Amino acid sequence: MAQVFHIPTLTVCLAGTLILLSGFLTLLWVQERDNRALGLWSLGFSAGALGMVLVSVREVAPPIVAFGLGNGLGISCLGLIWLGCLAFEGETRKGAGLVAAAGGVVWLALFAFPSFAADLGARIFAASILFAGYSFLIIPVLFLGQRREPLPARMVAIVAFGTHGVAHLIRIPMQFIEPVQLVAGHAPLWYGAMMFAFFLQGLASALAIFAMVHERATRRYKVASETDALTLLRNRRAFIDAIARARADAGGAAPGAVLALVDADHFKQVNDTYGHAAGDTVLVELGRLLTREVPETAIVGRLGGEEFGVYLPASVVLRQPDLLDDLRIRVSTMLVEHEGQLPAITVSIGAASLPSGPLDFPLALARADKALYASKKAGRNRVTWGGLDLPAESLDPSRMMDVSSDLASAAPRSAA
Repeated sequence: MAQVFHIPTLTVCLAGTLILLSGFLTLLWVQERDNRALGLWSLGFSAGALGMVLVSVREVAPPIVAFGLGNGLGISCLGLIWLGCLAFEGETRKGAGLVAAAGGVVWLALFAFPSFAADLGARIFAASILFAGYSFLIIPVLFLGQRREPLPARMVAIVAFGTHGVAHLIRIPMQFIEPVQLVAGHAPLWYGAMMFAFFLQGLASALAIFAMVHERATRRYKVASETDALTLLRNRRAFIDAIARARADAGGAAPGAVLALVDADHFKQVNDTYGHAAGDTVLVELGRLLTREVPETAIVGRLGGEEFGVYLPASVVLRQPDLLDDLRIRVSTMLVEHEGQLPAITVSIGAASLPSGPLDFPLALARADKALYASKKAGRNRVTWGGLDLPAESLDPSRMMDVSSDLASAAPRSAA
């Protein structure tokens, strides 16, 4: 086959690309010095760049430097990238550092044998096994991370490292089919094509790493903007948005859904008597109880202060019509530990049954709030129901309507 690829030129291009990529990763790491994954990736690409620089000066450098140390640094590059992926995914593995360093050490140990150093075929075989091995170590780490936290860029990285490993394995039989012989720096088509593929794969993997870091940061900022910092529940805006999405789904706007406000009774006394830290503990435990005791299709959020919101789809209300009162009872028996056991708390709940179709959320919230006020006025530790189809004045405690019955039928379930 014709000698069509000029290998020194491809090597210089790959070295220049790795230098550029390692520079960008280093700058990114300088801005986020506590990001261990970025530090390892920066070190890895820097090692790879230095290795390619040494390989590119093969005409003037001793073989042990150009091919021995150069390829050893290239193999170590993948080992460090693997460590970076472990750090990015939050995994710790015993002896990971030794595994990452082993490839480069093995390569240098083999290169110490003159017969190995002089045999291009043997070098291609050993290098291909080591490069492919580290590429295939990276893939399962990223794959497991993708299952926990889907990121589009992570799939690009998986494909890039997967093709990198496969390409290195393909080099082994190709070396037997058409042994590589450099003629004036030129190599067979297949070998040059492999070198060009490695150039593209290095670029794709680095860009994927950049994108993974950006996507995670964006996701975390989004989650932080939608999460109550204390209870880790949805905040007010996210609670409203989640309800809107739920009702937009097929069947999500069926009549009979419920919007409820849950408010801790006499919460100020907890803060004044036991301190604000104890009050925070109460709120955290209350949020956990609400999340734990409602079905997955329900939506829970903290609307502010000691007030929580609960949205129950019509299907949940149909299956568990007494769910809100069950929640009230469970709260009253909840044990909260904070420097000793705190006294039991109770909650007042105001609920608004929702009609089908588009939801006027401010109106629904106002009706639930009026029902909550009625629960407070009637003595607390009770559930009061209202509905959007009722006039505002009908929210008098003595005239509150249940989804299926009036307050008279619900009164026996409410504590005095």
